[in-house]
Amino acid sequence: MPPGLVIPLTFIFLLLAGCQKHDVGIKGARLKVLIGATTITEPGVPPIEDSIVVISGSKIQSVGARKDVPVPQASDRTDLTGSWIIPADGSRIERGETANLIILHHPPNGDDPAHASDASSRIVAGEWQVATPK
Repeated sequence: MPPGLVIPLTFIFLLLAGCQKHDVGIKGARLKVLIGATTITEPGVPPIEDSIVVISGSKIQSVGARKDVPVPQASDRTDLTGSWIIPADGSRIERGETANLIILHHPPNGDDPAHASDASSRIVAGEWQVATPK
């Protein structure tokens, strides 16, 4: 390569590298990150204390202990310390699954909340739905 092309090509490469999008999930969806809850990924599996759940669009991108799952920089973060996250209606909380979650402010009664009113909020297909008092 001619020496006169090295600097211009390097500049173009750096310019293009700086144009990449970071911390977006599936199809450019904004990431939601649930931090600090105890998560039950499916019935019969031990809970994950101090968990991180990353949701991209309607899908779960990652789930695990806080020490094992990096929190994306550009994300909408919700601190759920002291809460519990359980799968809704027979779903599972794992990578690639649709994000259908129930958030409780107390340990679950088995795999489900004792009453529908126990849910403080839900995530249905990746979107927040706040429970309304009855």
